[in-house]
Amino acid sequence: MSDSLKPSLRKKKLGSYPYFTVMLSITLALFVIGLFSLIFIHAQKLSQIAQENIEVNVILDKTIQENQRKSIEKILLAQPYILKLNNTPQVKYINAEEAKKIFIKNHGDDFTRVLQDNPIHAFFILRIQHQYSDSSSLSNIAAQIEKLDGIKEVYYWEDLITKVNKNIKIISIALGSFAIILLVASVLLINNTIKLALYSQRFLIRSMQLVGATKGFIQKPFIVRACLQGLMSGAFAGALLFGLLNFAYREIIYLADLNEFESSIIALCILPVAGAIIGLLSSLRAVTKYLNMSLDELY
Repeated sequence: MSDSLKPSLRKKKLGSYPYFTVMLSITLALFVIGLFSLIFIHAQKLSQIAQENIEVNVILDKTIQENQRKSIEKILLAQPYILKLNNTPQVKYINAEEAKKIFIKNHGDDFTRVLQDNPIHAFFILRIQHQYSDSSSLSNIAAQIEKLDGIKEVYYWEDLITKVNKNIKIISIALGSFAIILLVASVLLINNTIKLALYSQRFLIRSMQLVGATKGFIQKPFIVRACLQGLMSGAFAGALLFGLLNFAYREIIYLADLNEFESSIIALCILPVAGAIIGLLSSLRAVTKYLNMSLDELY
C-alpha cells in the first residue's frame, strides 16, 4: 500500500491543539500587561519622589533663644508628616549666617555693604511625606506649626504644589484608563486565541459527548492544558521583563534611583498566576460553548 493510501496512525488527543501559537500569543499579551505594570509602578514612584521633594520653610523669630529653637526642632522631628530617609527625619536647620550666604549666592546682591545688621532670619527646611503633600494637608501643617512660640512664618510654594499635584492626578487618571483598556484588550486576545485553538476540536468534543463522556471529563484536559499554558506563558513573559528591567536599571542611571525593584518583582510574579486564571476561564467558556451547541451549529 502506498504511503498516500496508508491511514494516519496519529490520533487526535482530547485537549491537544496548536501549542506554540497559543503560547506565543498568550506570552506576548502578558508581556504587554507586565511592561505597562512596570511603567505604572515607576511612574507612581516618580510622582512620590516629586511630592517628597516639596520643601516647607519654617521662619524663626529674630529674637529666638537657642533653647527655644532646640525645643521647636525636637517638636518638628517628632511629627508624623516629616519625611524619613534611612530612619533620619528630613529637618534641616539653617542659621541666620548661613541663610545670609544662601541669599547672596542666589540673588547676587550683597546687602552687607549697605546694612550692618543681618535682616535674614534663621529657618528650618522640612521635607514632607507624600501622603501630606496636598494643599489642604500642608495648610493644616502650616497652621499647626505657626502656633508654636518663636515661629514668625511658615512658607511653601503653594502654586507650585497645586500644579504638581494637579499634573500627577491627570497622569494617574490617564495611566489608569490606559491600563484598563490594555488589560481588557489583552484578556480578549488570550480568550480569542484559546477559543480559536479549541475550534479545531469541536467535533472531537461532540464525539466524546455522544459516547457518554461527562462534561467534567471533557472539560478537564482542556482546562488543565490552558492553565499550564497560561502559567508557562506568564513565566516566560516575567523572565523577559526581568531581563529587560535589569538592563534598564544598568543602562539608565536615573531609573535605578527610583528603587522599585521589589514592587516590580511582585508584579512579575503575578503574571503566571494571571495567565493561568485567564487560561482557565477562557478554556472553560469555550468548551462549554461547544458542548451546548447543536450539530448544525458546529458546522
